Amino acid sequence: MDELDIIKTIFSNIKYTGNAVKSIGDDCAVFKLGNQYLTITTDMMFKSTHFPEILTPFQIGMRVITANVSDIAAMCAKPLGIVVSMGFDYPKKAFIEELIRGMDFIAKEYECPIVGGDTNKSKELTLCGTAFGITDNPVYRENGEIGDDIVITNNIGRVYCGFKILEMKNKGIINKNTFKNLLNEYPSIVKKLTEPKARVKEGVAINKYITSCCDISDGLGKDLKYMGNFEISSKKLLNAVPKDVVEFCTKFDLNPVDVALNSGEEWELLFTTKRYNNVEEELSKLGTKSIKIGKIIDNGCYIDGNTFKFGGYVHRWSK
Repeated sequence: MDELDIIKTIFSNIKYTGNAVKSIGDDCAVFKLGNQYLTITTDMMFKSTHFPEILTPFQIGMRVITANVSDIAAMCAKPLGIVVSMGFDYPKKAFIEELIRGMDFIAKEYECPIVGGDTNKSKELTLCGTAFGITDNPVYRENGEIGDDIVITNNIGRVYCGFKILEMKNKGIINKNTFKNLLNEYPSIVKKLTEPKARVKEGVAINKYITSCCDISDGLGKDLKYMGNFEISSKKLLNAVPKDVVEFCTKFDLNPVDVALNSGEEWELLFTTKRYNNVEEELSKLGTKSIKIGKIIDNGCYIDGNTFKFGGYVHRWSK
C-alpha cells in the first residue's frame, strides 16, 4: 500500500464526522463557531524521511511549524496557535534548545504561538504538529469552476534542485568539494530547501478573490489533481521557474518543466480564481508574484494539449 491507498482506506471506514463542516479530504478540518470557522491540521515528520542532512536543529524546528501552518494558509485562514509533540532517541540539551528556538522564531513570524504538546522516547527524532486557524471564509481545495484561472505564488523548482544536490553527493556522483561549491553557487536553492516559508499573509489577502486553494507540498504534479479538470501550459509554467533553477537544469541535463512539476515541500499556494487582477494587486502589495499556469476546463487533464501524467511525491511502504 502507498499513502493514497491508506488514506482511501481510512476515509472509507470513518463514518462519524460529528458537527464538522469539513472532515477528512482537505488541507484542514473545519468547524463552524458562530460567524467564523475553526481550521485544524496536523503534520508528522521523521528524521529519516523529512529532514535533509544539511538542516540545522534551528531549521528543523522552523520546518515542522511551517509545514503545519502552510495547511492553515491553504485554507486562507489566520493561524491561532500550534501544539507540537516531540519524540527523541538520545536527546542532547544543545540540540533541543536550538530546535525549540527555531520553532519559536518562525512561530512568531506567523503569529502562531506554540501553546502545548507532548514529549516521548522514540527510535528517531519525530515531530508532530497540530495547528489551529480562524477565518470567516474557509477556502477548500476542490471548489474550482470551469473557466477559472489556475495560479501559483512566487516560483517553484528550487527544492527539487536542492534535493538533487544532496542526492548526487550521497550517491558519490559529486565529491565533497563539488557539493560545497554547489551549495555556495546556488544560495537561493539552498535557502528554499532549508528555510521554506508558509504563505500565510498571501492566503488571508486573497481569501475573497479565489474559488479553491491548496499548498504545494507533494509537488505540483500531484497537487494539481485537486483542481479537477484542467489545461496547463508548460510555457506559462516556465514563468514560475526562477533563473537559477533553469541554470541548474542546464548544467545537470534536467527538464525544467519536470523539475517544476515534481518539486515538493515548496509550500507555495496553488489556487483558482475568476478575479486574477484583484489577486495580482493584493499579492503585489506583499511583494509576492502570482503566475497563471492554466485554466479549469469541463473535461480531462492536459498539458500543452497532451494528457497530463500525475506525478509528485507519494509515501510508500515496503518490507
